[in-house]
Amino acid sequence: MMPCDHTGPHELMEMAERHLADIPRDQWPGRRFRFGENVTGGTWASVVLEVERRGDQWVVVRLDRNAEPLTEPELGFRELATPTGSG
Repeated sequence: MMPCDHTGPHELMEMAERHLADIPRDQWPGRRFRFGENVTGGTWASVVLEVERRGDQWVVVRLDRNAEPLTEPELGFRELATPTGSG
């Protein structure tokens, strides 16, 4: 099996942790992050990956490989969910 040529879960988790660096870890649970990118040279035109913090763990909650490329607003890293009363 060939490795994927897109950002993977571990890279997204690292991005999320850098983003949360100034926020106490007890406020991380419930936070959700997304990364979307267009890819070339393979079967898929784009990939969307999402992770969510559940307790002390990151959990992959979405991995979509799409035949169509993403539009500019759909690309890149963003936080999707912030728990109420945090951040």
